[in-house]
Amino acid sequence: MQYYSTYHSPLGPFYLWFSDNQLFYASFSREGGEQFASKNRLGTSIPQLPLPDTFAEDLSAYFQGRRVEFDWPLLLLGTPFQLQVWEQIRRIPHGSFSTYKQIAQKLGSRAYRAVGQAVGANPVSIIVPCHRVLGTHGLGGYGGGLNVKRLLLELENVTLAPNLQA
Repeated sequence: MQYYSTYHSPLGPFYLWFSDNQLFYASFSREGGEQFASKNRLGTSIPQLPLPDTFAEDLSAYFQGRRVEFDWPLLLLGTPFQLQVWEQIRRIPHGSFSTYKQIAQKLGSRAYRAVGQAVGANPVSIIVPCHRVLGTHGLGGYGGGLNVKRLLLELENVTLAPNLQA
């Protein structure tokens, strides 16, 4: 069964889309989830249900600034390269960050832009913490907007050098 839930975070509504209790999309944009579901032929009429308690408790702890290991069942749909990038992102510790270049190097690649595209295609924001991935000379992008990225990094007490704050 597919459904979505809404978590009311301090940064605004956070939408989580599930298929058989596996998270397949999480975003601050509900429309993005509908587009994702349609693009992946997951159906367009998905009911809204309450967020399961475990997920709500983890998100509450996270938004209170506590370190949370999101050990949730995920249904990640992507290319093999995207899945490798997303796995590397999940390994970035709370309160830390990495760059597109560093992730590419860990994968034995020089395809920094391809890593950037894979980061941008991450379907489960926060759970696969793509906000922890920065450009070499700046924040890079973020689907929820750069302001949300900054706030998430601040929430995790990440201190950025002045050249990375733009």
